Amino acid sequence: MSSSIVDEKAFSEHRVQTSFLANPERKALVWIAQRIPRWISPDMLTFFGLFGMVWVGLSYYLAHMHWLFLVSASLGHIMNWAGDSLDGSLARARNQQRPRFGYYFDHLIDAFGIAFMLYGMAYSHLVKEYLVWPVLTMFFIAHINTYLVTNTRGLFKISYLRISTTEARVAMIILNTVLIFVNDIRIFGIHCTLVDIIAVFTSLFLLVAVIRSAYINLSALDKEERAKWKS
Repeated sequence: MSSSIVDEKAFSEHRVQTSFLANPERKALVWIAQRIPRWISPDMLTFFGLFGMVWVGLSYYLAHMHWLFLVSASLGHIMNWAGDSLDGSLARARNQQRPRFGYYFDHLIDAFGIAFMLYGMAYSHLVKEYLVWPVLTMFFIAHINTYLVTNTRGLFKISYLRISTTEARVAMIILNTVLIFVNDIRIFGIHCTLVDIIAVFTSLFLLVAVIRSAYINLSALDKEERAKWKS
């Protein structure tokens, strides 16, 4: 595959979004992007999305002090969605696309953002610290897998098992609401928190999703490249 095909198609035409909320979200983003004031740029939205994740991390870190910080964390997730999801839509609406720049910049900002959030969660007293690090590790492995698929197959897929960051944000907002009322639980006589269970489930989900993706993509690449042996 030539570099020109990867540059243009992998980041735009071959962008694959199959998550549950993809269609209504896409329509909403187009509608909002057409009404954003001209003085707001796509890059400003990207930084606003990062600010939202910093806000989330700080809110989780302070959540042991008052339940209102859980509400604050939900607000941060909404801020992150607005910045992270609207930057590309605004660029397309204004015909100001920079596919390679956007791919690089957006994913770098996302990496910092998820680190801020999970570090805040790790020291929030809402979850056992050691359960957060597998989530962070698997998240970055999943990101690396996305980059590898993009650069080897020209497919920029931004969801796993029909779950993308949008569904994850909705789930976190629901979780924050539940945590206002309950977190400490007992399972088979073992004391733990609701977030402990979710952290374990999230790590396992990402592990299964990455293994499944790797199997599908490596099988396709193996088939494509073995076919060249006969020519």
